[in-house]
Amino acid sequence: MKIRGTTKIMGVIGDPIAQAKTPEAILPHFDRLGTDMVCIPLHVAANSLEKAWRGFEVTRNLVGLGITLPYKQAAAGLCDTLDPVAERVGAVNVVRRERDGSFRGYQFDGRGFCSGLLQAGHDLEGRDCLMIGAGGAAMAVACALMEHGVNSLTIANRTPAKAAEVAELANRVTGRRAAKAGPATPAAGQIVINATSLGMNADDPLPLDLGTIDDSMLVAELVAEPERTRLMIAARDRGAAIHSGMHMIRAQVGLIAEHLAEIHG
Repeated sequence: MKIRGTTKIMGVIGDPIAQAKTPEAILPHFDRLGTDMVCIPLHVAANSLEKAWRGFEVTRNLVGLGITLPYKQAAAGLCDTLDPVAERVGAVNVVRRERDGSFRGYQFDGRGFCSGLLQAGHDLEGRDCLMIGAGGAAMAVACALMEHGVNSLTIANRTPAKAAEVAELANRVTGRRAAKAGPATPAAGQIVINATSLGMNADDPLPLDLGTIDDSMLVAELVAEPERTRLMIAARDRGAAIHSGMHMIRAQVGLIAEHLAEIHG
């Protein structure tokens, strides 16, 4: 890979950012598409997003941004426009500079998560799910799970009102009534999804009581770094099937690269 004066930049912003997997995962897709483009992590400190955003807008060779924790909802409010999926979930994970120079927000998290499950051989239609977390990625995943025909979706969060808000959004967007707020207590046969940031650090508390996990369940992460979180290792030891957050990353980076290349390739 050569960096030239003509090279275009996709940034990935977050706080922290050391866990970001997109920069490494997307580069082969830029190469596959023949683009003169790189992806770099940008550590935007807490409470500095608006200041950083003004810099992004005037950096003319910055063609897009990947958005990770904790900025998925805040970035949606700074975009000039949102695509319909991002608008309905109120969060973005990709921003593209459009042909007119404006920033438009997009949402690939839900599509990437469900595609990753399907590619790994885990059917979604008719399944019962428990998702822990109610942030921007969780909103997108909730809607995508409902659209893929899950039988039920229980959303747990340390702030119950936030879980109820995400459940209502998923019901409203999909025209179904399969989502509800509830406790972080898995039931037999469920897909159990950790949509919190717990697991990125070795000393993070677990998002649920391990004693509730059994071998009838699939435990899935949105956390991609580390690729095997403490929750996944413990769930595997209890006989559960496990699914890394890296599946979501791998499923969506090709789509994101093609999305940027449509205009900037």
